[in-house]
Amino acid sequence: MPSKKPRIQLYADECFPVPSATYLKSLGYSVVHAYDRNYIKRSDYFHFSVSKKLNRTLITLDRDFIKYGKLNVENSLGIIIISTGTATYLSVNKVCNKLLKLISEDFVKNSLIKVTIDKIIKIKNGKVVMEKKL
Repeated sequence: MPSKKPRIQLYADECFPVPSATYLKSLGYSVVHAYDRNYIKRSDYFHFSVSKKLNRTLITLDRDFIKYGKLNVENSLGIIIISTGTATYLSVNKVCNKLLKLISEDFVKNSLIKVTIDKIIKIKNGKVVMEKKL
């Protein structure tokens, strides 16, 4: 019997809606939220560091990570930035549901992935390496 593709393991920073983390957990994804660890009012760099220590992909709504073009995502499981135009958990859930069916841990590894309602943009070393409709 073929084995199932392993699901991406996520660390959600405090910008990521708690109801969305709960929703992803209900779908079978392993999600650790910053609130689970009481990591509140911490820097973006702190959350990225935690995701690396936990060996998880950071998922966030914080577009500041895009500005950190020189943030070294090498030797990490990457960062996913969800940009839906609204921070409501329903729109975040909709995007995450479509996205997580299409990507793997290997796809995100060492990359910054920006996701909008209709597009995935993969950035490596500060350069766009892939753009695809969602």
